[in-house]
Amino acid sequence: MRIEEVTAVDEKVMRARQARRRSIMAAAAGLFAACGYRAASMEEIACRAGISKPVLYKSFSSKLELYLAVLHEEVQGLEQTLTVALGHAGDLESIVTATVAAVFDFADTHPRGAALLADAAVAEEPSAQRLAHRAATICNDAVSQALAAYPFARAEQRRLIAVELVAIAQACARDWAIHRKPIPKRDAVSTTAGLCWNGLAGVRTVAQSPAGSGDPVPVLDTAVPGQAGFR
Repeated sequence: MRIEEVTAVDEKVMRARQARRRSIMAAAAGLFAACGYRAASMEEIACRAGISKPVLYKSFSSKLELYLAVLHEEVQGLEQTLTVALGHAGDLESIVTATVAAVFDFADTHPRGAALLADAAVAEEPSAQRLAHRAATICNDAVSQALAAYPFARAEQRRLIAVELVAIAQACARDWAIHRKPIPKRDAVSTTAGLCWNGLAGVRTVAQSPAGSGDPVPVLDTAVPGQAGFR
């Protein structure tokens, strides 16, 4: 064979392997989401993927390796969804809305992934728990970074707010998906974002220090009687 022919054959084999891997992971994701990691069997996954068990084990040496590969792919999908959403956010309120919208979008377009990550957080397998924790950390870090431009009275508040915002969005999106999306996603996002924003509006921020002063000046917006907000 000529070098060009060998290269073409190698590329064809690689594409076939990649396609088979995608097929296996799709079958596995569906089964893991449906019955959980413990109850899922490699035999059933192979059957769903249309291959034999020996062929399956050529791609993944164990069920755990396959499970972690599926979770890793879902973590990447969640990270990309949130990163894109926050990239278009400008002011503080839009960051809140973008975070909530991204979480709902993921639950809507990747229902199996959202279910898998939720289940992994309480799984008996430590490596799965670590991946679920990583997913939460990625979300919290992304939101915390987006909030970095806004000075809070205490630096620790930014991280706490990010964690709470992500947790509320995930809980609401999960409940919305489990109950078969009883209201349109736009309404669900608006309601959840409104809840988060109205609560966040009561958190104290600080103004820029006067020239020559190293101390922050607390600011509490009281334009609306009985309510506080950012300015």
